[in-house]
Amino acid sequence: MTFANTLQSDQDAVAMLARSEGRVEISFKHDGEVSCLKHLYQSGCGRVRFPSVDNTRFPEAVLINTSGGLTGGDNMSFDVVLHEKAELTVTGQAAEKIYKSIGPDVVVRARLKVEEDAYLEWLPQETILFDRARLNRVNKIELTKNSKVLAVEATILGRSAHGETVSDANLVDGWEIRRDGKLVWYDRFRFDGNMEDVLKRPALMDGATAFATLIVAASDTTKYLEIARKAEQNVSSRMGSTSLDDDLTIIRFLDNDPQALRKNLVYVIQKLRKKLIGVELPMPAVWEI
Repeated sequence: MTFANTLQSDQDAVAMLARSEGRVEISFKHDGEVSCLKHLYQSGCGRVRFPSVDNTRFPEAVLINTSGGLTGGDNMSFDVVLHEKAELTVTGQAAEKIYKSIGPDVVVRARLKVEEDAYLEWLPQETILFDRARLNRVNKIELTKNSKVLAVEATILGRSAHGETVSDANLVDGWEIRRDGKLVWYDRFRFDGNMEDVLKRPALMDGATAFATLIVAASDTTKYLEIARKAEQNVSSRMGSTSLDDDLTIIRFLDNDPQALRKNLVYVIQKLRKKLIGVELPMPAVWEI
């Protein structure tokens, strides 16, 4: 007696079934003296929560990936719209983890639209890349003449506290910022291959295993550059800042210690946001967990 091989797996089908997809859409409007939710959509492993905050002028949205981490072929997208005069801080529940991929990239896309006189803080926690991870991440920001944004992305190569290193990985990390439809900054960091050796080069990462980009999109860059360069004297991370015309301030960080990078990022963010909004606010509570 013979039996057909009915247990043979279709590897492509299994791979497709294993993928995670998440999408979150939120928009806020200004209503009287506060900003309030106008639109919400969430699907797949993408979720968002709105915790209570002490200063109701600045609500918070906490993005959540219920899958617990991302691997090759997973896709996450975030759309945030702030209507005229609205204010909002968007953060993440925890550090995002990008695990080993057997081929496809993890794709993460954020589209942030900030209308006239609105203010957005995009403050996700760090992204941790594991060995042989593949991440393609792009943040697209659309601004109008008088809208403002404070945004950060931080990346950690492995968990040094666990003795982990990243010797091979793929990373495409990018920003596209437009004001009134005009492209004001296009940035792409791309790496594919032997990350451990190449990133030791002084002209690249000089051996750093933690890095971040912090952006202030607001007029009068002179005052934000002054704050950043003064703060540089009080941080342990390697840090550099520059400005584009009178519209965009860009600050880069390098460190070998992820905790030090985080501490220094918080320090500089707090200095900048006080100038941007005129009041002192604590970092989102999830940053303290």
